[in-house]
Amino acid sequence: MTLKDNELLKILKAQGISDVSDIRRTEQFTRDRSTLNKIEILTKDNKIVSLLEKCTASNAVLHENSMYKYYLNKNVTIPKVFYNSYDQIEHQGILLMEDLTSTHNSLADWEVPIDPGKLTTLIDLISQFHAASWGKGELSTPKHLENSEEYVKHLSYLERDYLHFKNHQTFNFGEEQFKIYEKCLTYLRVNTHQHVERITSNQNTAFIHGDLNVCNIMYPLMSNSRPYIIDLEAVRVGLCTEDLVMLFIHDLYHGGEDTLRIFEMYYDSICSKISSEYTYDQFKEDTRLSIMEGIFFPLKLYTHYGVEDEELVWKSLNAYISLIGP
Repeated sequence: MTLKDNELLKILKAQGISDVSDIRRTEQFTRDRSTLNKIEILTKDNKIVSLLEKCTASNAVLHENSMYKYYLNKNVTIPKVFYNSYDQIEHQGILLMEDLTSTHNSLADWEVPIDPGKLTTLIDLISQFHAASWGKGELSTPKHLENSEEYVKHLSYLERDYLHFKNHQTFNFGEEQFKIYEKCLTYLRVNTHQHVERITSNQNTAFIHGDLNVCNIMYPLMSNSRPYIIDLEAVRVGLCTEDLVMLFIHDLYHGGEDTLRIFEMYYDSICSKISSEYTYDQFKEDTRLSIMEGIFFPLKLYTHYGVEDEELVWKSLNAYISLIGP
């Protein structure tokens, strides 16, 4: 299910691009249930418009298509969408958007510490993304947070991954490290009702990206351009700190003191963009909960995908020790 040339011409004309001389499909690749096609539009004045066509087939509602529609008129920096359609009967969707690869790079090649100017821009980008949906109940609650029973079941899955890791890991971990995971499970279980009630009532929650790793943020090659957040497949209701843990602990961890400073920069930024009161004590508790859940992410990779990333495991543990305590 791809767009034909005549359909592309009609879409481009509606976007003010009518002087097309050639349409070139340069590359196709698949990812999960999606097929991605790179398309170059050559205009009569020899300009090139780079597009990415994403065709998705799923038995569920095509979530990413609906998320791009949601953010269409909001002040967030995501790729420009030229065409967005999904068929709920056939469970197929098409997204036609600008291809940023010629003008932007992902953060995958960044090293810490991040340049202060770029860090400020990055934090503003993320806080603006969260602020656009702050406290709103326009998305259904994720299944594992629908009620206390579902969340306890979710924690049992985390514990299963932990026990597998404990019994099979080759990193020479001892009881000191294992006790951290067990403390986290205990704390999360004790606070289950409070956490679930907080999420289901949309009290200082946001639509979080859900997979905010270095590959899903595109930074401009030219300094006068904007960075973008891409791939909205995993957007869901949650705590803003979940995205911070994914990006600034799992990927761009600066160590305890500097990471705390980054989180505090984010707190100041989000508070300047929302109208509700979000206390620093609540932000600290959200950070605690997100780190406690986040330390199980590397164990999931280990247990389910065979990813033996000792550095990633230690980043999570060191963040817990530095930001929460031994």
